Amino acid sequence: MKKWIYFIVLSCLCCACHHRESIYHQYRHLPQQTWHRQDSLSFDIRIEPHLAAKYQHQAVCYRWQLEEDGWRHYPYQNLMVAVESHCDSVIYRDTIDLMQKGNLPAPCPFRLSADKFPYKVVVYHLMQDENLINLHRLGLEITIQ
Repeated sequence: MKKWIYFIVLSCLCCACHHRESIYHQYRHLPQQTWHRQDSLSFDIRIEPHLAAKYQHQAVCYRWQLEEDGWRHYPYQNLMVAVESHCDSVIYRDTIDLMQKGNLPAPCPFRLSADKFPYKVVVYHLMQDENLINLHRLGLEITIQ
């Protein structure tokens, strides 16, 4: 019986340590399952003011996701994208390598602030092929770590 109590307590502690709260999670569909290099996907991020106020001094992370079935017929194992974050009339640029097996979160270049909404994030692909086919949609999740 003691072993079960220790196991339950340990499990609860592990869950508490890895908790992250999602404050934004949206997908954008790619037209006709084809992504042309000159096309961009845009995310207008509007977060509830009470959440922004609650977490304004904490680290924020992007988590990029491709829909699961999007990888099934995609001809590569990764997807290089350029990301532009627009906030306070400043544009932050970064590149991210999305991989089929697990995408690590990337830190956001800003902290949440209720008076700076909406944030805008624009994504372009950087792959060698001009047109990427068999991609369905790309998702962006913003989490509090």
